[in-house]
Amino acid sequence: MKNPLIGMRTVKTALVVILAYAVSLLLNQEPSFALIYAAVICIETSVVTSFNTGFNRVLGTVVGGVIGLIVSYIPLYGGFTMALGIAITIIFCNLLHIKKATGIAITLVIIIVTGSDSVAPGVYAMHRTLDTVIGIVLATMVNLLVFPPDPMKRVRESFHQFTHSAKQVVGDMMEFNLSEGLSDLGKRLDDLKEKFDNMNTEIPVLKRYEQEEYDYVVQMLEASERVYIYAEAIALTDPDVKMTRDNHLKLTKLLARDIQRTEFVDLEQSTREDMIFNYTLAKLISALEKVLKESPRFKE
Repeated sequence: MKNPLIGMRTVKTALVVILAYAVSLLLNQEPSFALIYAAVICIETSVVTSFNTGFNRVLGTVVGGVIGLIVSYIPLYGGFTMALGIAITIIFCNLLHIKKATGIAITLVIIIVTGSDSVAPGVYAMHRTLDTVIGIVLATMVNLLVFPPDPMKRVRESFHQFTHSAKQVVGDMMEFNLSEGLSDLGKRLDDLKEKFDNMNTEIPVLKRYEQEEYDYVVQMLEASERVYIYAEAIALTDPDVKMTRDNHLKLTKLLARDIQRTEFVDLEQSTREDMIFNYTLAKLISALEKVLKESPRFKE
């Protein structure tokens, strides 16, 4: 069972702090704020995001290091020097489209400008820049090697949430003519799609899933989309339309709910609206049956 207070990201952050602290002592004989800070803020929830963020922040570190070094030679009052360096850094990060790296770049400028009187600015800037890069690399490696995120697990969890919601929403629509739950079902579907897209970006890096398993996920996603589309169509139909006995029997069995109906319609003698409704309902039942049947098999 998940602990809501102590997640895997918390554990990884604590681990990377220990590693960063040890490495900074090894390299500098004293703790390096730049190294430890960079390692902490670069822990991400996905491997690909960690790589992308790491690359951008390395670039941001170089920008911050160079700008910090340049402005540290400008003979201005320290506050003005720092403000100038920060402003230039923000502009360059925006131009390079690395806005998420702005924070670490600015931090490095501040570290370099406040500097050390016992070390030449150029040497100090180089050391702090290197420390920051090492921190980023440590965070990326920890995220990749220590309990790497499992995007397939997230897809499974999202799929189970969708199926649970779909069963409840469709049941309420058929039994009480309530469609308010459709918006929540739509959000569940959007979340499932988002988790699936995230998994797609992770697969080239992790390479842990078989093609058969991936194809299966695609089928479940397509079936989930059909459930939502048909449920939405049902919600738009006239509430006075009648259901066939066959659809009613399948629906009550599938949902395990006693859906009361006093009148049924024979398709051969039905109105056009009844025919459209029952056709759509049959499609909804088929799609819902598929996702509900597969949900227990699609285990973590």
